[in-house]
Amino acid sequence: MNYLTWSMEYTQTAEELAKVIEKLKTARTCASPSQKKELDQKLALFRSYYRECIQTAALLKERHRDAA
Repeated sequence: MNYLTWSMEYTQTAEELAKVIEKLKTARTCASPSQKKELDQKLALFRSYYRECIQTAALLKERHRDAA
């Protein structure tokens, strides 16, 4: 199992999630109050996905170093 490649995939996914988060932030600026609430919920969800990807990527990089 190649932990480094796997880690890079998680990092790439995190970068894609960061782009989605930025789009949601931009959409939130001109949204109505009810839309802002919905966007805030989506932002919280995507931020948790982003953090999970970053943490998993770091863990996999560490395992790669340990396996080498």
